[in-house]
Amino acid sequence: MAIKSVATSAVLGLLFISLVVIYLIIPSNGLVLFLSVLIMLVSLVVAQSRRWREIGVMAAFAALVSLVAATLLGQAVFGTTGSVVVPVLWALVLLGMFSWTQRNMLTVHRDRAVLVANRYSGGVREAEGPIAPPLTPSVEFKLAELPLYELNTDMQIDKINTSARHNVDAIKVHIEYRVKEPRSVLSGIPNRSQAENDTAKELGKPLGEARQDVAYWEKLIDRQIRVEVEDIVRAVIFNNVTAQNAVEIYGNREPLAELVRERLAHTVRQWGIEIIALDFERIDYNIEIAKRMNKAAARDEETLEKKTEAEREATRIRLTGAAQAEAEAKRVMEMVKALKDSGIDLSPDVLREIVIDAIHAATEANLDHNTLRL
Repeated sequence: MAIKSVATSAVLGLLFISLVVIYLIIPSNGLVLFLSVLIMLVSLVVAQSRRWREIGVMAAFAALVSLVAATLLGQAVFGTTGSVVVPVLWALVLLGMFSWTQRNMLTVHRDRAVLVANRYSGGVREAEGPIAPPLTPSVEFKLAELPLYELNTDMQIDKINTSARHNVDAIKVHIEYRVKEPRSVLSGIPNRSQAENDTAKELGKPLGEARQDVAYWEKLIDRQIRVEVEDIVRAVIFNNVTAQNAVEIYGNREPLAELVRERLAHTVRQWGIEIIALDFERIDYNIEIAKRMNKAAARDEETLEKKTEAEREATRIRLTGAAQAEAEAKRVMEMVKALKDSGIDLSPDVLREIVIDAIHAATEANLDHNTLRL
């Protein structure tokens, strides 16, 4: 953790400087040098544990050593008075530094992201939790605090056009999402300046102060999500090839919702937002449209049935007529053959009369059969 590294480095630095001061003030003494090196080695070993208890003990020891160094330094520079005043002043400085550190320590909750900006370089970093080191005075400042927990939005989209001109009265959409890349939220949201100013006005706060409020980011992200969802839903409902009228859209609500979710996820990924779920909770349309569509479908089905029946009847008549014609032709051939075998010579006119009579007889028989069927 960054805060443990900073704390360990500060304690070791204070201890090292104090030992150097003591070594420089006390006349050359091998024992002092040995003890100083030994103390630094032990402190380095303890610091490797990176546990708050060990760091606290080491900090208390470093503070005591620094007070000893301040006493020796005050005595060497200002005499007896300095040996009292300088350590007292140094103790006050240590207390002031400890108090300032406590007040300016950043607390980072697990379900939030704290972004810190550098005034001069313009860089933005994410503070590490659960406790982050104090910001560098006059150089760094807290830019924003964003939610990392799951967010959701319920919205209703009215009067949605379809390609069949059967408008959908309303679709109620439920969206679940969360911030995945906090730094991308700062730069990825479209029309960000106008949206940020409007959201800050809703909260009644200056923009800089509003950005440090989690509620501000909830409202801002919710506002932009709603705009994108409405645009995508209208486009999908009108342009899809699966469902082209209100009734079909109702029946294909799940595939259409999935298509909207995919497009929305692709769009907001650039904002650092992840879409968890998207559902069409309710689809409202005029019931009269369904009734008219059912009547039209019934008429089309009746027309198709009548057409099929007529085709079947025509086929039956054609086959029946062909069979009767074949039978009549065979009867005429047998009649003519029988007459010839009897020695009767038939002229062409007589043959023509026989064939004509046979055709008339077949036609009348077919008409009588169809009349009886009706």
